[in-house]
Amino acid sequence: MMNQEKIQELVNRSQQNDKRAFALLVSEFQPLVFRLAFRLLCDEDEARDITQETFVKVWLSLKTYNQENRLSTWLYKITCNTCYDRLRSLRHSPLDNESAFSGSVNIPSDDNIEISLSNKQLKELILRYTSELPPQQKLVFMLRDVEELEVAEVQTITGLSPEKIKSSLYLARKNIRYKMNQIDPEL
Repeated sequence: MMNQEKIQELVNRSQQNDKRAFALLVSEFQPLVFRLAFRLLCDEDEARDITQETFVKVWLSLKTYNQENRLSTWLYKITCNTCYDRLRSLRHSPLDNESAFSGSVNIPSDDNIEISLSNKQLKELILRYTSELPPQQKLVFMLRDVEELEVAEVQTITGLSPEKIKSSLYLARKNIRYKMNQIDPEL
């Protein structure tokens, strides 16, 4: 992982049309962009297309990048907007294809096989129920609880107020917990 100074140097060089510097930025941030696109679209091919489209948009608008924000925050915002544009154009919900979504988050597990299996099943349940959330709740849940971004970053990415973010996150967690409790009240 590059430090902020190196990233900023590459951004500055990229803004001067240095394609090598931009290629290094793409290499660094491509997994982040793909992971978010895949989680929002639940389709690997679409996520690859969105990843490419996102970096084209970044290259074309790099001169407008506000260096007061982290580059990753700006990339998250462009990726989210590109995903929602794609969803609108395809006229389908991002909540399809829950099975493709199940392997994308790592929840820590113990060496104990039983605990590991239990964690895997719990992770799959959480991800399945996440895929059933309304789009805004899903996005906020993914950015806060899966990507572990701060509220300020989620606000920059989504344009939502901190109160709306907290409310959406609360409702997402409540919905997931409710569905899990229907299966097993001990969860």
